[in-house]
Amino acid sequence: MPLKTFLEFGSILKKNKRIYEQISGDLYDTYMMARYFKDIYILETSKNLKSLYNNLHHKKDIKINFVNYLIIVSSKKFKFYEFGQTLFEKIYYVKIFNKILKKNINLKKIIWNGNDISRMFNFFCRNFFKDYKLNVFEKPNNYYIKDSIFFSKGVTLLYEKNNLKLLRYVFNKAHCGSFDFSICKNKKVKYLNTGYKLHYPSIEQFIKIIPKNKLVFFKNIKKDKEFIYFEVIFGNKKTIMNYFQLLKIIKIKNSKNNFYKRVLDLNVKFHNLDEFHKYLKN
Repeated sequence: MPLKTFLEFGSILKKNKRIYEQISGDLYDTYMMARYFKDIYILETSKNLKSLYNNLHHKKDIKINFVNYLIIVSSKKFKFYEFGQTLFEKIYYVKIFNKILKKNINLKKIIWNGNDISRMFNFFCRNFFKDYKLNVFEKPNNYYIKDSIFFSKGVTLLYEKNNLKLLRYVFNKAHCGSFDFSICKNKKVKYLNTGYKLHYPSIEQFIKIIPKNKLVFFKNIKKDKEFIYFEVIFGNKKTIMNYFQLLKIIKIKNSKNNFYKRVLDLNVKFHNLDEFHKYLKN
């Protein structure tokens, strides 16, 4: 029997909750739709980085999409692929970073590709982004991943039971990309209150899929007794060197702006594959 979810709406008066309506069923898409459309509105109406930071649901999304933006600029590729397309809010991140960094990436030149299991998300993407070149799928599409700028959020990758098979293909066939991810000492499945479950591969399984034909760097590595979290950028040598050069220029320009440095993660340290190996062994 599938796990039901619920949403409540009402008012709070003097800490007393007054429920106007409660609905139950398969409501994950309904909840996420509201969240992402609100973020899209905030992205479109924010005038600067500070107002964006103060209003977004997840502040971390800014630094993650900053990486995406730099990779798009560095690669000069116009084919983007997102696994779990989250209503393509990436389009709006490119728009606001164009404004903040005073650049001019042509959004309508980019072909935006992505998959999502949500028919509701896919319906709105097809109808909401009619001014853009867009391809939407319910399952991962290897043809469109090939030679693309790939991106996915870590939790979305963990929803995918065969995430290692997907990432092996991405590493070898995508032009470049970024994602965050989590692994365990031993393979593990974790159940969430949303009704979904997360599939964590083991350290050994993940290490085996890292390619030798691409540069791969790791950052923001966090380790506890059970899980290891990290963020990844990968690509051919020219693209990754362009990325580091562009990041250096932005870092120098904002050397005295502590807010930018913190929110955009400008002082982050990158670790190559050998350093990542050593970290895992400790």
